[in-house]
Amino acid sequence: MKNLLSITLMALFSAGAMAQECSLDMEKSAPSTRYVANDNGTFSDELTGLTWMRCQLGKTWDTKTLACSGPAETYHWQSALSMVESINDQSGSHALHKFGGEKEWRMPNIKELVSLKEVACHSPAISHKVFGDTFNVEAGNLASFIWSSTPASDGQSVMTFDSINGEVYQYNAAQYKFSVLLVAE
Repeated sequence: MKNLLSITLMALFSAGAMAQECSLDMEKSAPSTRYVANDNGTFSDELTGLTWMRCQLGKTWDTKTLACSGPAETYHWQSALSMVESINDQSGSHALHKFGGEKEWRMPNIKELVSLKEVACHSPAISHKVFGDTFNVEAGNLASFIWSSTPASDGQSVMTFDSINGEVYQYNAAQYKFSVLLVAE
């Protein structure tokens, strides 16, 4: 009996990423109809006018499957800012330079990240239509947190968006490594 319980618990906890769950009783706060999914690895948000990359940095847009593949990279905040500078460098040597036809990519501010939040859903709390399985990660995986460009009031922390629950947290910019999702005007 003890072995059966142990095996059952191991299966439950090693099941991998969970699928998105949405409440049918709640009105969608970020309905899929406001997004235009582009085949070039971006999507347009008709409400905000912003264009977003569909993959976190480190993942690759697959033009055949129209999905992100590979693992997301995590960065300390300053390294993330340097990566964005590298992407936008006029030499054009970075693979993501002018990705999706956009001239310049940047880290979003926290309000822009929160605009992606779907209150009726969790795991992840963002549109499955737009991101697919990109943010289907296990709780505790730091790639589920997304750095913003918004500093916190303590001068050492930066605001982050938790894609699993759609919550905002502040973390020390030098101590933590989180994922990066880029946006363009």
